[in-house]
Amino acid sequence: METIDNPSLPDPATVTYRQLAMRYGGIWGGVSILITLVGYLTNTDPSLPTTGPIKWVYSLIGLGAAIWAITTVIKTDRDQQLGGYIGLGRCIGIGTLTGLVAGVIGAVFTLLYMTVINPGFKEQMLKAMQETWAAQGMSEEQIEMAANMSSAFTSPPAIAAMQVFSGAIFGLIIGLIAGLFMKRERAIM
Repeated sequence: METIDNPSLPDPATVTYRQLAMRYGGIWGGVSILITLVGYLTNTDPSLPTTGPIKWVYSLIGLGAAIWAITTVIKTDRDQQLGGYIGLGRCIGIGTLTGLVAGVIGAVFTLLYMTVINPGFKEQMLKAMQETWAAQGMSEEQIEMAANMSSAFTSPPAIAAMQVFSGAIFGLIIGLIAGLFMKRERAIM
């Protein structure tokens, strides 16, 4: 029986947040795709090290989208599904899953981007890195050795895998930080 003093609240273990994480992870992933496409179309690709000051703008937009997505998914889960209460562990879990969804979407797009939309991207990235290394004073031998080592990590599958992993880790970190501020524990009676 439900009373005013002891309302019946849902058990968090029985309430799934998968749909919310997919929705907001999809939005975050979509914003990342948009940033990449705008960079490609304006010749200011944020993935290249030689982009310059505009890279900060892209980074701030991407970070803002990530923070918005995770704080919104936590707030929505807490207020609409759990009756106003949420624990830190659930915040971390929902943040990680949201980041994983965004990372998977970004990885699929990365594969498409590097093989269909901009097939010369790997070469552009290696050339930009070599120019950066040369500007730092590295010798031709050092640049050649660094380029050989970097080429394994600049292949489309490697970048896609790193994107999935980094999305989950980034979501975990933002979920932890947001959870510290947004958690509301139930009083145990």
